[in-house]
Amino acid sequence: MAVQREFDFFLRSARDGSATHLLRSPWISRRKLASFAYVAEQYGYRYDGIVSPPAASAVTVALRRLPDAAVRADRTARAHPDAHRGGTLPGMRPGRRRLVPLPEAGPEVDLVFARFLLDATDAAYVRKRRRHVVVTMTVWIALVAVVAAFYADSVRTYLEAVLVIDGSVAAILAGAYALGKVTTRRSRERSSRLLAEAGVVWPPDRPPGRRGRIR
Repeated sequence: MAVQREFDFFLRSARDGSATHLLRSPWISRRKLASFAYVAEQYGYRYDGIVSPPAASAVTVALRRLPDAAVRADRTARAHPDAHRGGTLPGMRPGRRRLVPLPEAGPEVDLVFARFLLDATDAAYVRKRRRHVVVTMTVWIALVAVVAAFYADSVRTYLEAVLVIDGSVAAILAGAYALGKVTTRRSRERSSRLLAEAGVVWPPDRPPGRRGRIR
């Protein structure tokens, strides 16, 4: 259902000739987002970067209209006339698995995913996500301090409870952060290598005066 809804929104933008279509992903899987971007490219819109940092698991990306968008859209509509009615999407499997790429489309979806991953792990983007985590942790610490005050029998037990709970959470987050850095570095290296082998430069050079990706 979410796939068809987002696809309908996209087709509306394409029919209106919008220069950019903004897609806020309703999917937890980033692979599905990459698959949708691949489908959009068949209709003349190419992934152009992340527009804003995610709120929770959601993320908004920009799909930029290509010069030959009308030709692409017409060709794809003829090949997939029922796509707008819940039929098979270009390059995707039929049936309920509508954003699972066919083997022949898999490599192209991988290239889209590699672009997205490099954007999602860019230093400036990560800093925005980190600020969100800091705010969340501050609220958590304050909440623990307030709740513990109602159940503590003394100042000593109160401090012990706060230190144990907040200390445990801090240790878990520190471990997750260290593991995340290693995983991110390896993912970026793998994505950069994949794009380089395909001859794709990302992020692309943009002409002077043209707005780049919004961070």
